[in-house]
Amino acid sequence: MKKLFISIIAVSLLSACTEDINVTLPGSQSKVVIEGSIENGKYPEVILTKNIPLFSSVSGGGLTDLFILDARIYVSSNGMVDTLGLTVDSSSSLGLVYKGHTIIGIPGQSYNLTVIAQGNTYTATTTIPAPIALDSVWWKADPPHDSVGFANAHLSDPSGLGNNYRWLAKRPRDRRYIAPGGATFDDKFIDGKSFDFAYDRGYDATDVVNTPENDPDGQRGYYLLTDTIYIKFCTIDRASKDFYTTFETAIQSNGNPFASPVTVLNNINGGGLGVWCGSGVTYDTIYPH
Repeated sequence: MKKLFISIIAVSLLSACTEDINVTLPGSQSKVVIEGSIENGKYPEVILTKNIPLFSSVSGGGLTDLFILDARIYVSSNGMVDTLGLTVDSSSSLGLVYKGHTIIGIPGQSYNLTVIAQGNTYTATTTIPAPIALDSVWWKADPPHDSVGFANAHLSDPSGLGNNYRWLAKRPRDRRYIAPGGATFDDKFIDGKSFDFAYDRGYDATDVVNTPENDPDGQRGYYLLTDTIYIKFCTIDRASKDFYTTFETAIQSNGNPFASPVTVLNNINGGGLGVWCGSGVTYDTIYPH
C-alpha cells in the first residue's frame, strides 16, 4: 500500500511539471546552387538549382521546384563567349543541363563563368590542368571471394606539389560516371611517387534502381568479375579539389551526432553555392573477365 501511495505521488509530480513547448524553427535564405564543369575536348555544362532550407519541404511541384529554368549563363575564354542553353540530358544527375556549343575545353586555358539568376550575378574562374593519365588499370578479387572485387590502378605522380585528382567510374548499365567515397585527393603525400591504389563501386544518389539496398547479398560496393568498368580519371585545380573533398566529408558525416561541422568550400563568387570545375580527363576500361 505504501509503494502504491509513493507511485501515485510520483506520477502526480511528473504531470504537474509538464508544459507545452513551442519551438520556432529557424528560417533559411534560398541560394542558387551551381554545378558547372568544362573538360578537355568538351563543351561547358552547368546544372542550376536552388537549395532547400533544412526545415522546409519540396512543394507540390516536386523536383521541378528546385530547377532554375530562366537563367542566363555565359562562359568566356580568350575573347570568346559561349551562351549556354537549357537541354534535356538523361545521362546527367538531374536531367536538365545548361550546355554550351561554341567553346571547347583545352588544357592549360582558363574559363570564366557568369550566371545571372534570381536577380543576382554569380561568377567563377577555373583552369583545365594538363591531364595526367593512369599507368595501368585492372580488376582484383577481394579474398576469399573470387567473383567480386575492386577497380585498381597504378599512378606515377609528376614531381612538384600541386597536382589534384578525382576518380570516377561506371558500368554499362549505370547512367553516368560516379565518384565513390574518398575519390578526390592531392599529391601532398605522394609527390613524385609511383604507387597502386584501389576503389570500391560508388552509388548514384539520383538513381533509384542501382542502390545499395537493391544489390544482392555479398555484392554491395563490389565490381563483379563479369562487369566492364569504365574509368574517368580527372586532373583538377586546387579550388575544385577543396570543394569535392569538403563536400564528400559533409556527406559522410551527415546524420552523425559526433561529427564536427563541415564547411563546404566553393569557388562561386556572389553568394552562390557549388563549384565551377575544369578537368583534364583521361579514360580507361577494365575487362575483369
